[in-house]
Parts: sequence; C-alpha cells; structure tokens
Amino acid sequence: MAFKPRLRLPRRQTVLTVEYDHESFSVWCPRPDTSVVVADFGDAASLAATISDLAVQREALVLLDARRRVTAILVDPPGEVGLWVARVPLPGIETGFCHSLVVSWRTQLPESRPSDHDLEAYRALRRVHMAQGVMLLDVLLTDGDSVRSLAIASDPDPVWFDDVAT
Repeated sequence: MAFKPRLRLPRRQTVLTVEYDHESFSVWCPRPDTSVVVADFGDAASLAATISDLAVQREALVLLDARRRVTAILVDPPGEVGLWVARVPLPGIETGFCHSLVVSWRTQLPESRPSDHDLEAYRALRRVHMAQGVMLLDVLLTDGDSVRSLAIASDPDPVWFDDVAT
C-alpha cells in the first residue's frame, strides 16, 4: 500500500459571501484548474481536518460531482440550505453536483458509537437529499482532532467501500 499524502485545499480559492433568508454564509469554490477528489473515507477524514482552515463554526456542506470532485464547500449554511441544497439557488456555483458530504463540529465526540439521535438524523438527511437527486455520502463528526463517520456507523455496506471512477 502506497503512502497517500493528506488532502489539502488549494491556497488560492474563490470565497463568496451569500445571503439566504437574511442569513449570511460563505461558499468556497475551487479554481477551475484545481481538482480535490474525495475517493474514500481517508480522503473524507483528511478533508474534514483541512476544512477547519475555512473558519467553520458549526458545519460545512461539501458538494461533489459524479467523480467525487469537490465543486463547492458551503461554510455554516442556514439549515434550510443544508436540507434543500439541490433546490436552493446558490449563486457562484457553476459546476453541478450529485453528491454531498457534511462535516459537523462538536466540542466532544462520542467515545465509541454515535448516539441514536445522530444516526437517525443522518438517515433522515440522507433520505431528503436522495429525494432531490443528491447522494449524501456521509455526515462526519469532528472535534478538530478525531473524525467519526455516521455512514460507517449506520450502514453495513457504506459508500466508502465502493469503487469510484476518477
């Protein structure tokens, strides 16, 4: 197995401030010549650690295309945007997306298994995203040091074990 370096977001980036229903949030868009791919859980965990550089307070919603290339990262979006991401007009996002990934910051992570409440919320969000034609890959809980996957905790065959065409 070859060493895989930590996933990093490019230093040069486009960050937009968007207002939705009187709430502001940031949208990070990669440059057209940049490709950040989240092929497996290791990439997702690495991205979760890297996203903290974007000054996230609560959560980040990562939008990905069919090859799991990051098309945008929504930083601390209002709940309605995170829930109805495919139906809310998002200015500045020119590339389509069909996958999503949520990174949620917690002050304390569960020692072992995530709570039943977190798992049920993950399943509900996954159903809502799928109804919009978006596959929710995972909700990652992080305290900045460790990462917990709700997909791995709740699904006997999580998407992270599928092959991705890159």
